[in-house]
Amino acid sequence: MKAHKLILFFLFPAITSYSQTEIQPNKKIAVNLPTILKLAGANNLTIKQYQLEYTLSLAQIDKAKEWFLPTIMAGPTMHYLSGAAMQTSGSVLPDVTQRELWLGGGIRASVNFNTGIFDVMTQKQQSAAIKFESQAQRNSIILDAIADYYDLMVAQFTYAQLVNLNTQADTLTNQIRVQVEAGIRYQSEYLLAQTNAGHIKFKLTDAEVQLQKKSDALLSILNIDTNATLVSSDTGIIPMEVISGRADTGLMSRYVQNRPEYKSIQAQLNSIEAEKKTTTVGLLLPKLEVGTPDALLGTFGEPYYNTYSLDAGLLWSIPIGRIIYKGDLKTYNAEINIEQNTMQQFSNVVQQQVADARAEIRLSSEQMNFSRQSLAQANTALTQSIERERLGTVLPFEVFQSEEFYVQAEEDYLTAVSNYNKAQYQLYVAMGNNL
Repeated sequence: MKAHKLILFFLFPAITSYSQTEIQPNKKIAVNLPTILKLAGANNLTIKQYQLEYTLSLAQIDKAKEWFLPTIMAGPTMHYLSGAAMQTSGSVLPDVTQRELWLGGGIRASVNFNTGIFDVMTQKQQSAAIKFESQAQRNSIILDAIADYYDLMVAQFTYAQLVNLNTQADTLTNQIRVQVEAGIRYQSEYLLAQTNAGHIKFKLTDAEVQLQKKSDALLSILNIDTNATLVSSDTGIIPMEVISGRADTGLMSRYVQNRPEYKSIQAQLNSIEAEKKTTTVGLLLPKLEVGTPDALLGTFGEPYYNTYSLDAGLLWSIPIGRIIYKGDLKTYNAEINIEQNTMQQFSNVVQQQVADARAEIRLSSEQMNFSRQSLAQANTALTQSIERERLGTVLPFEVFQSEEFYVQAEEDYLTAVSNYNKAQYQLYVAMGNNL
């Protein structure tokens, strides 16, 4: 805790200076982790694409539900014939003129109980598959956003510390120059100090580039104004406990079943099984066709008479190819086997993800412990080196080494905390939770 407070003590002035003066982008946007979680789920175009596809799937369900509804027709039809006509008896009548007007309406229905019933079931399962896949993509994208945000924080704090070191290097160089001019130190020590200051400026510029890259990567995920630089408003990286307790391998089957990817595969499997029924029990279901027009019928301008008819049929269709080759049935069975194999593969993926995340949490926790101690030691060494340099009891390169060790120790600690927090979120999602 003391080391952590020490980090904040050194970093906060540099962060403030950095955010106000050092980098001059078109615009700066201050963000924190809750903001990132919110924006990644709301603005990402991939997530939006899945939402649009899910909306389409709901429309397709409504379309499939229309299978039993009839079609209504209404309006006039006209018929005119001049010349010869053949009567039902087979005789041909010459010089015939026919003028016929049909004015009425009717209703027609063609209801296929086989494809109609199972198509609705199929569309519902496909819609569910898209919905679960959308949630899986959402989790993946938000995890990427979390990782990029922590990378941004590490880059930002590293840059801020280099700003501090750059100031210290300039001060130290000027002090050595004065001492060289006074004959206290050698010219080579001054040249070495200038070289070190140049090296820090180089690293500072490289850190600025890395900071912008991390910002751009996060901006791409969040889908917000690209003419901006994201700046973390957090003043430190604190270890987080996203999940309560340790992941129990005995609950692995529950982790798998809770994953939206697994639910999506299961829904897709259900969709294929529903569609398969059109080649099994669906063959026992008939097709109903009904048509009934009612209208006035007569010649142009003459009295009209009512005409009405009713046509109906209940038909069973049994394709011979289904009995001999069973091509559709074999196709559906093959697709079902593929989905079942995919489910098993995904089960193995979940086990690996949980194991990897647990290992990352354990190892990064160990890294935090010894890097925190190293950071405190490096800070003490740097403070003493700077003080000894003022007293003239230390060589300049020792101060330079202390600065380098301190920056590296700080970056190691921040990276360890960042990796620990990333792994916490990865394990949280791997166990079947949604972000």
